[in-house]
Amino acid sequence: MGFFRGLWAPFRGVAFVARHGLWHYLVLPLLINAGLITGAVILGVRVGRRLLGTGSLATSVAATIGLWVIAAVLGLIFFVVAQPLLSAPFVDALTEKAEVLVRGQHPRVGFWKAAWKSLLHGALKLVCYLTALVLVWALTMLTGIGGGVGALLSAVLLAYDGFDYPLARRGAGFGGKWRYLLLHPGQTLGYCVGASLLYLIPPAIVVAPAFAAVGATLAFLDTETAPGSRAVAAPVADKGATS
Repeated sequence: MGFFRGLWAPFRGVAFVARHGLWHYLVLPLLINAGLITGAVILGVRVGRRLLGTGSLATSVAATIGLWVIAAVLGLIFFVVAQPLLSAPFVDALTEKAEVLVRGQHPRVGFWKAAWKSLLHGALKLVCYLTALVLVWALTMLTGIGGGVGALLSAVLLAYDGFDYPLARRGAGFGGKWRYLLLHPGQTLGYCVGASLLYLIPPAIVVAPAFAAVGATLAFLDTETAPGSRAVAAPVADKGATS
């Protein structure tokens, strides 16, 4: 049940936005993400060329394919890192609206407390992202399996970013947010797969983060009201029920 709830969540977000006519919330995230994708591709290609160096080997067919694989992996990681930082206020407003439509209201955290936690958690996420980037680079250089590991780590980070919105509104700490994902393993795994599939649709990637965040919010609300589950606030992000 949890796996399929998570798998369907990003696409459920698409359906929810369409059903309630929330397209105007996507305009600014779309423009931001389009710029980020362009920058991510350029960055990935430049870094890939530096890794391959120059000479006849660097211009071979295999090297060209390797360049684009490296560019895609590095570009995806760059996009996953930068996108939540730049479009978070707009996506947050969209997910708040989703909660209001479902519940009639949404939890609120004090402005200064929310701002402080947002900065702190953003810095901690950046550390996680940079660690993942170094790991992917090292594995690519040493074993050649960095691409697969990078895709896996990116999927996990997508899950964190999606569920970050409803959890942050309930005052969950950084560790509590990760704990929620671990306490709902089926849902988290399904969401990783579903969000990754949505991101792989070329025209949809510019709005995929917003759709996925809405879907994560809806999935979270399902677990919050599921029989036998506990209310998911900051204390429960530490003690919540498993999926």
